[in-house]
Order: sequence, then C-alpha cells, then structure tokens
Amino acid sequence: MNGLPGAYIKWFLKELKPAGLHRMLSGFEDKSGFATCIVAYCEGPGHEPILFEGVHHGTIVEPRGAEVFGWNPIFQPNGSNETYAEMSDEAKNACSHRFMAVEKLKAFLAAQQ
Repeated sequence: MNGLPGAYIKWFLKELKPAGLHRMLSGFEDKSGFATCIVAYCEGPGHEPILFEGVHHGTIVEPRGAEVFGWNPIFQPNGSNETYAEMSDEAKNACSHRFMAVEKLKAFLAAQQ
C-alpha cells in the first residue's frame, strides 16, 4: 500500500479496527509489513540529535489475540507463530521495534562512558 498507513495508523485503526486493516490487504498477495520506532538522544542545546531506529519485519494476519493495544492482533513478527497480541508482555518487549531502538541507545550511551 505504498507505505500506508504509516504514521496515520491511529486514524486507520479508529475507523477500521484491526480486522478492517487486514481486510484492506485482501487483494494483495504480499501482506508483509514492518513496525518502526525511532528514539532520539540529544546532549542539549547546540547539539544535533542522534537517532536510533528499531525495525521489526513481519506479516499482517487475521486478528488473533486480545485487542488491547492498536495493531498488535494483526502483526505477526518474522520468526514467530504468534501475533504481538498473543505474546506475553515479556516476549513482545524482548523483540519489539521499541526494544531494538532502546537497545541501540543503551549501547551508544555505554560506549560514551
């Protein structure tokens, strides 16, 4: 879908719910997707921010699991048989795009010491 819904995911979910997002892809063979998180760090005024990106690739599937948070029921990360919504919080947090971005920031900060 050429990058959609991207940053507009909140409004897509509000109108379509996870099941509607999955149905939008019914005419497409490729149902791959990815989740991206960017964490910025800046030393302060006069310094350029440094960006740390975490990307988790996966597939958009029919909703499975609790609809507690956003698109979690339709995103199945590559290498997993579960959607984010089916995973325990611990399992999801250990592999998510947010985790990846924060780990990069932690490594950067550790290297500065």
